[in-house]
Amino acid sequence: MIGAFYIDDIDIYARYGVVITSGGYNDLLRFPALKEPDKNDWPEEDGIEVDLSAPTLEAKEVTVSFASNRPDTGDFIYLVSQPGYHTLHITELGKEWRLRLLTQTACKDYTSAVSFSLKFADDFPSRSDDYLPASGSGMTLPVSEYKIDNIPLSLYGIEIIGGWDDLLKSPTVKQNLTRSFATSDGKFYDADFVVFNSKETTLKCCLSAVSMAKFWECYTAFFNDLVKPDERSLYWEYVGEEYPCYYKQSSGFRVVSLSGPVVVEFSLTLVFTVFRIGETEYLLASEDGEMIETEDGEYLIDMNYGG
Repeated sequence: MIGAFYIDDIDIYARYGVVITSGGYNDLLRFPALKEPDKNDWPEEDGIEVDLSAPTLEAKEVTVSFASNRPDTGDFIYLVSQPGYHTLHITELGKEWRLRLLTQTACKDYTSAVSFSLKFADDFPSRSDDYLPASGSGMTLPVSEYKIDNIPLSLYGIEIIGGWDDLLKSPTVKQNLTRSFATSDGKFYDADFVVFNSKETTLKCCLSAVSMAKFWECYTAFFNDLVKPDERSLYWEYVGEEYPCYYKQSSGFRVVSLSGPVVVEFSLTLVFTVFRIGETEYLLASEDGEMIETEDGEYLIDMNYGG
């Protein structure tokens, strides 16, 4: 464990007998959440109108789990309790974070050893204006049927492994004008039109990369593309529809493997500003799947027409 974890350039195992437990740094990988943007919710229109001209990010609170082969961790706690920010470096991730201590959230004594968790503030959400565009993770992945701004998620090394059922759900209906009187049964409701609310959907994702360097390249490109100004557009080939959305938050990061290949699972929450499930369109095609056009070559043939 020597050389695995450093705080302020101090090898915490060599000095204090302290290590980060398996899975104990997963929270550090979580993307920062988006600060709630300004929005208008017009009662007569589907969804919401959101100001994403300059999206900003929240600071993070992260919990890191430790273990020590010594029953007394006082010297280590003293180190991280000193004023100011402390730099945590994790060698196998090739990454470091500037953190400040908030609280000790758990502690368990095993007589000759101890495990404990510390909560830190990460006040510096990571964002970059200079990063490599999505170009694949070095893994052979099938071309994703999901695209964000016309970029297949597979170019970020990402596969969607859950959450599609929630994506198919229709949003709730906005409440129209309703009147209720104490002198009569029931209520009067304006049912002449139906519009829908915005909706949140959480997708379960898996990012696979051939190396740690490639993982960080994909990780950085994906997150920074998500939080660029303006709305994103999510296309799902299964339904053949494209929906406007924006990133809200991530959760549940879990390192599955750090070598051969690097595999990390996480959940991604998107807000769909307008989401309406339309009627399925059936277009005439030949046996080999080629769309059949009208004689002038300007239109496809709608099989729904006339009934």
